[in-house]
Amino acid sequence: MVKKFLLLLFSITLTSYATEDLFKIAKQKVQTKSVEDTVLKSLKLYNDGLYTNAINLIQDTLIKSEVNDQNYAILNLILASSIYKAREEDLMYKVIQQLQDNRLDDYSLYRIYQIAMTIFIERKHQEGQEYILNKLGINTQDNPKLETTEDPSKVIEAIITGKESKKEKIKRLTKSNRFILFGEDSKVINYKNVSFILGQNIFELDPQIPIIGKLSIYISEKDQTLLEISKKLDLGYYELKNANPFLDPFDIRKNQIIIVPFRRILPIKNFSYGTIYININEKRLYYPVLIEDKSYIITFPIGIGADEAQSPVGDFKITQKRENPAWYPPESIRKEQPDLPPVFPPGPDNPLGTRAMRLGNTSFLMHGTNKEYGIGMKVSHGCIRMYNEDVEKLFEVVDVGTPVVSRDIPYKVFFNSEKFVEAFDDDSILELEKTSLVSKKFIQLYKTDIIGKSFAIKAW
Repeated sequence: MVKKFLLLLFSITLTSYATEDLFKIAKQKVQTKSVEDTVLKSLKLYNDGLYTNAINLIQDTLIKSEVNDQNYAILNLILASSIYKAREEDLMYKVIQQLQDNRLDDYSLYRIYQIAMTIFIERKHQEGQEYILNKLGINTQDNPKLETTEDPSKVIEAIITGKESKKEKIKRLTKSNRFILFGEDSKVINYKNVSFILGQNIFELDPQIPIIGKLSIYISEKDQTLLEISKKLDLGYYELKNANPFLDPFDIRKNQIIIVPFRRILPIKNFSYGTIYININEKRLYYPVLIEDKSYIITFPIGIGADEAQSPVGDFKITQKRENPAWYPPESIRKEQPDLPPVFPPGPDNPLGTRAMRLGNTSFLMHGTNKEYGIGMKVSHGCIRMYNEDVEKLFEVVDVGTPVVSRDIPYKVFFNSEKFVEAFDDDSILELEKTSLVSKKFIQLYKTDIIGKSFAIKAW
């Protein structure tokens, strides 16, 4: 009798627990669906320019509902963007003070603080600016961990120009582990007696995982343009602009946060060492190499041909190398510009810059330039343009006969335990949308200016 009673009691208890668990699961599903609906509604409100409505909806949801980390990041990205568009700097200050940094991925963290800093600079909200600088570890008064205020870009510049003594120690910033400042962990990697900067134009490479680099942030030390910063960071103009869609490219002010998009997916998964890979759509060149049995990839931004004079796609070899080349304008260009002289001798006005390498038996060259603003753009007559400093490095480490594989890949994807995608502009996203690789919710967000392009971003 006692046994029967215990069995009955045990059965009732199990049923009770099962019912309670089912109720919790059902409640969680309802809340998750409600939050998912809020994401879509707030995104629509943002796209329709109803920023105050989006702000109210998101804040109400964050207060009243349980939100997982992914939706927490998405909602706060939309919230920060809406507050910026509504020009509510005091509200932005309150929001970032309440932000749970530990629930944000690296990109969402950088982006939200960038948007906040943008409105604080524009609206001259000094308290907000100082709060963010403290979070970044820039303000020595409130952050005793900071050892030096030396700007990371100056460290990089000193290494590149060789101005520092070999014995001199370059002090680095120490700050919160959540923020990676551009150049703070940089070091020189030598390949064939040429110096490359790790994390800028050379990256460690795992042959099994075709994704390189990491996102970091650069803090503008003065008022300048995005063109100037692109050159300093060894990036193309549009890849930096697309990664930072809220910024005015011609009005980057002191203390502005710029996201440096060096986390990338390789355009070719089954690569060969010693082969140059060019992705025309991406406007970037890759060159995988082995250094002391360790895999690296050298990469540079490039300028490509305009729509009416597109750069070549195919398999080539470098058939000629010329140092300080003279340029003889071809007949096709003379028709457009009949006043051109018959030859441009080597020098600062030479459109070929300081080095030139021919692709196969074609008229196309990989060369330097006298117009640095064209790097990362569609501006040439089909040739591959590079910063002079970059083409000089590449010139020294490749030989005549080096294979060159040129492709036109509209977007890149990489799946393992997580999903990463990389699109370069709105056209790339439209191509990505035709597939079923990512969710419709992600595509809707990706189409906006809330998140940037031209780097590997975690998708769903």
